[in-house]
Amino acid sequence: MTDRPKSFEEFYYLQEDKIYDIDVVEEYVARNNGEIGKYEGNMYCPECREAILAFWRKTSKKRAHLKRIPSSKHRETCSYNYEYVSSKRVKEYVDSLTYNEIQDKLNSILNMLCKQHRPKAEMVDNSDGDNTQKQNPMLIVERKENADVLRVLRRKRLNAWIDKSDGEGFTVFYGKVKLGISKKAKINKDTGEPYTFYFLEIFTQNRQGEWKYRTNIYRGGIKDEIKKDVVYNIVIIGYLDFEYKPFTIRLANCNAIKFQETNKKLEETVAKAEE
Repeated sequence: MTDRPKSFEEFYYLQEDKIYDIDVVEEYVARNNGEIGKYEGNMYCPECREAILAFWRKTSKKRAHLKRIPSSKHRETCSYNYEYVSSKRVKEYVDSLTYNEIQDKLNSILNMLCKQHRPKAEMVDNSDGDNTQKQNPMLIVERKENADVLRVLRRKRLNAWIDKSDGEGFTVFYGKVKLGISKKAKINKDTGEPYTFYFLEIFTQNRQGEWKYRTNIYRGGIKDEIKKDVVYNIVIIGYLDFEYKPFTIRLANCNAIKFQETNKKLEETVAKAEE
């Protein structure tokens, strides 16, 4: 494990038992003469909800972010305790899995990162060190200095700010999205035969509730089955490519993506019950 600080783009707000984006705090601070007010001491790690977070304002070199207060600690099984896994190991790991195995892994990550969060009262402390990897799908084993150690996958919400400062290492991209399909055709230079390839288009929702084009993913000969105007939870293991604006996501391999229709009626019911 490590005490190396990690930054956060979302947080668990104790007073309302909800997960919020950092944008909410930025807007509050802007409206209240730079004061953090009601959020101070009430922002916690969005995963374990035990480590207290502090707000760091935007500068000319860094975007606004949240960091763990050094005197507070994450839960034992929280993935934020661990160093990031190397991109080389991520690629090796993904390629070693069968289609069903990688889909199971992605499904566990999707359930952890995308689904309606459980109230803190329902969370169970499963801090059995021997089973930490099984309890937290964001962790994988990496060989370091002749020993197996747990490392964590990087994560990034698809509707968050993304630019070159996020790097090009393998990352878990996730969030609620709408999807589209585009296709292109070319002529094979060797055979002279035409061939078709597809892109999965990703749309995310902005603060005004509008769905805007975000990026696409090259799918080769795979034409994903999607429904228009349906909201999906999605998880992707891949890396950012800035060759084409604004950016594209390159998959670790063709199986490293999973999307699932959200149960919108259920989520709306839960949201109303919480108001």
